Amino acid sequence: MNVVVLLGPPGAGKGTVAEVLVGKGYIHVSTGDLLREQIRLETPLGIKAKKLMDGGQFVPDDVVVGMIRDLLKDSAFGTSYLFDGFPRTLVQAEKLAELLQTLNGTLEKVVLLECPVETIVERLIGRRTCGKCGSVYHVTFNPPSKAETCDVEGCELTQRADDTEETVRKRLKVYTEQTAPLISYYEAEGLIQPINADQPINDVRADVIKVLG
Repeated sequence: MNVVVLLGPPGAGKGTVAEVLVGKGYIHVSTGDLLREQIRLETPLGIKAKKLMDGGQFVPDDVVVGMIRDLLKDSAFGTSYLFDGFPRTLVQAEKLAELLQTLNGTLEKVVLLECPVETIVERLIGRRTCGKCGSVYHVTFNPPSKAETCDVEGCELTQRADDTEETVRKRLKVYTEQTAPLISYYEAEGLIQPINADQPINDVRADVIKVLG
């Protein structure tokens, strides 16, 4: 199996970049989506994860690594994965390396999306989501036709609990402390591919496709 990691702070655009890479044959794996599914099902893990995520914190390494291990061990030969939100810490990066070695997998590249803090804050606090169809809007960059109302379902849009300014800044602080050290770790491995994420999303996607060949 082959793995590409999307690395960058919350709001840098990892999810939107992933959309176009899925069309290139990658299986998109978002630990955030996996955890939100647990929250939706109200499992013990989901209840614990929701409390942490609402407070701007990350879930423990052992829980996240366990989910990834279960995913990879059942993979078909030649599968290509795109990891979005994993690894977040040096411990997770080391565990991923161990998993890939055990399963004869390869980490191809680590795509680093770089974006200024204030741009990220503006992006996230203005994000609104439809609870029915999942459509995502932005009060400035992609507003609905009618304020706070989904164009598709006609229902009221909501703001995620972890998209308030206070929580966003807390998440960015946690990222700096826990995840930013991964940049040096992967630079030493010669795997980092920096991308300017402070530009139109189509340009970001084009740059990512270019570095992935």
